[in-house]
Amino acid sequence: MSNWLAEQIAATNEPSSELPDRIKNILKSNYAKKIITNELIVLKNNIQGKEVGNIIRLYEILQLKDSSIKKLYSKKWYVKAKGIHELYTMDQRDLLKVIYKNTNSTNELVRTEAQTGIVNMYGFDGLRFLSVISNPITEWQQIKLLAQLQNQQPSNVFLKKLNEWLRSKNDTVITFCLKIAAIYSIKEALPIIHQTCLKHNNAFVRKTAIETLVSFPQQTETSALKALYKLETKQNKIAILTVLRKIGSRNDIQFLKEIVLSEDIDLAKEAMITLLKIAPDMITWKEQLFVQKNKVTKFTLHALDELAYQ
Repeated sequence: MSNWLAEQIAATNEPSSELPDRIKNILKSNYAKKIITNELIVLKNNIQGKEVGNIIRLYEILQLKDSSIKKLYSKKWYVKAKGIHELYTMDQRDLLKVIYKNTNSTNELVRTEAQTGIVNMYGFDGLRFLSVISNPITEWQQIKLLAQLQNQQPSNVFLKKLNEWLRSKNDTVITFCLKIAAIYSIKEALPIIHQTCLKHNNAFVRKTAIETLVSFPQQTETSALKALYKLETKQNKIAILTVLRKIGSRNDIQFLKEIVLSEDIDLAKEAMITLLKIAPDMITWKEQLFVQKNKVTKFTLHALDELAYQ
């Protein structure tokens, strides 16, 4: 069977729908169909060029698609997820509507396969499911989706929807879109980031929004971040200090000096690292601290040690 598949895939002409009797006999076994489907999927993921079309054609004429469709409608979540994976890998776009309906499945594996499938086939346009999903997009799923999109540019459809999604009731939709806005430096998202995301009631959404601003150094006023600082959680304060490390200027020196002298050692350490990043000459001020305030010594030294590895 493997030799026959290899010949059909490498053939110049499209595989014929007329199958040899021995192949028909092999296909009577569901186990054989499973093995052949898995083999074709592996080949599809590792081959480029005209052979890809032959692989998809074989999948169809061997009636393996029919088996995948049965899995798609299975009540068993792991079978359904397998069917979705097979169908989108084989670019079966006629099943789009059924796969799309599963993008908000209560089962995590089913919905992640469906979301992955839609984006696999349609790229940024496939992200339209962000308008309807109420279940969270896990961090791992976000990484997978971003990986699929990495060689593409945001479509007009995506850009028109972006501001809506940044106001989503689903917090993970917001954080996912913030990451995309950062990766592609989508300046049109900045008003919503400032007006809504930085003021969101979810601290993690705010943290993601803060981190996003690194991608917009020319458009970001550090005064806005400094105003947020006193209102934020400790983790978000660290995020602000990390962002200032990359977009800050000497105008932020006094703000950072005050934090270095604060009672929170972790924040003081981060502030010292940031201070010396944007103003290396402040090393002399650090040296004065050894004399003026002994309790600062330990964490200023710690900050300097960490700075050497940044």
